[in-house]
Amino acid sequence: MPRYGCFELRTTCSSCGSPLPINGPYTRFSCTSCFEDIAIPQDRIADFLNDFEEEYEGFTKGQGSGGTLMCGSGTFKYSHWRLPPRCSSCETPLEIPEVQGNSIIKCSKCSAEYHVFPAPDWLFKKVPSARFVITQQPPPGVTGGEDVKIDEDSTKPIVMSCPQCAGALSVSARSERIMECGYCNSEVYVPDAVWKRLHPVIKTEEWFVCFEGKNKIQLQVARRAIDLKEEKEELKIWQLKNAPKRAGMKFKSFLRIFGIFTAIVIVTSVILVLSGKNEKDISNLYTQYGPYLVIPVSILIPLWFVFKSTFSSRTGKGKECKRALALLAEKHDWKHESAEYKSSLGYIDTKYCGRDIEINPGDEYAMEVEINESPFYLKTEPPGYPHDGVQRFTTGDSRFDNLFPFRYATPELSERIEKSPEEAAVVLAPVYWFLDRWQQKLGRLKIDWCDAAVHLIPGHIELMDSGNRYLLPEDMEPLLEDMMVLAAGIDAIAAGREPELP
Repeated sequence: MPRYGCFELRTTCSSCGSPLPINGPYTRFSCTSCFEDIAIPQDRIADFLNDFEEEYEGFTKGQGSGGTLMCGSGTFKYSHWRLPPRCSSCETPLEIPEVQGNSIIKCSKCSAEYHVFPAPDWLFKKVPSARFVITQQPPPGVTGGEDVKIDEDSTKPIVMSCPQCAGALSVSARSERIMECGYCNSEVYVPDAVWKRLHPVIKTEEWFVCFEGKNKIQLQVARRAIDLKEEKEELKIWQLKNAPKRAGMKFKSFLRIFGIFTAIVIVTSVILVLSGKNEKDISNLYTQYGPYLVIPVSILIPLWFVFKSTFSSRTGKGKECKRALALLAEKHDWKHESAEYKSSLGYIDTKYCGRDIEINPGDEYAMEVEINESPFYLKTEPPGYPHDGVQRFTTGDSRFDNLFPFRYATPELSERIEKSPEEAAVVLAPVYWFLDRWQQKLGRLKIDWCDAAVHLIPGHIELMDSGNRYLLPEDMEPLLEDMMVLAAGIDAIAAGREPELP
């Protein structure tokens, strides 16, 4: 069943501040006051329609809502109602043609003309339930990007007298507000009455959209269900591939504990043998004192790992990492937070080249760099929580797909990625560039809507997961610079630009 929405929308001219009606799904208008061309973002028009679709079921016939939206592209006053197409002048229902091509219909009562045309391609992509549009303002082009201007040829010239010599002046819509008299060469200011007659002010008018099928939210929910099913199946495969690695780490941890215990027993036995004890004596001693040996060992070994975790910043590579972090902070005049605590590596939380950054080697992610609304969600380890507006994709590149069990991008970029390997390489160029440089050392990588976060293997993988995380000094600054390049590249892709990669 078709659903109909009635819309009124207006903004202000960014040049002169005059009211600017938006009487249809058009993206360019000419201000009737200053004649500047004003661009309206496609996303802004689409958002109003999608918002109405979300609220549709909550309205009864004739009900609606409205308000004022202030955003980076201007201030918009909007209203929408659940109404079938009607004449704005006399409220007579309009008869909808069976075939909704480009056509003109008339009100059966007052003969007002309305233009009917299919939803523009750009609108259909952003509002998938939009089918056709009915407006009073004629569309010069329904693909977006064409100007909605005064039809200069349709306005007949007006003849007026020159106030200086009384010569006849022919004034048309093409004339300047201050024109030159052809007889006395005087500059003549066209009066308001004449000017407004030639340049009538466009009023805010109702326009209608027919919706049919699932709306954007319903389609996203259906797509998310499919994505979750595919994700679950791939995660099983991913876990099976990574299970041997994790089992190997646990086995190594067990071997280390067992080795320590065995070494203690062997050393004790050697001491007893060298002290002259025979086999029977040694057996009796182990029977008598064995429990006293096992209990301290079982306590000391966990204490060792706790000690190692607690004092990792004061010994070995952890100490080197803390020193490198302090030097990096000193170099850029940043504050090395928590450096006064001996058991802490400390961290840096600041701005660098206009971006928020955090360097915290002891955290789950050693480095985080701000991204401005990333079109990607990529994660190397579960769990994953992709944000709204992204969908799962597959590149066909086993290196990439196996690394990221969570692979999501905006629908537009997902389509491009799955179109061909060449297109995927263009869209994912910043990520591929980063992987080429760091994949051999990569422990964790996450890219979500607000930042990119990474931790390298040297401090990410530790036996018994004791929390001993750090960055090698030689990796710290190069990793930061490459993370900045990655973030800038993703911002460029999101804005439709070519990323600048070294």
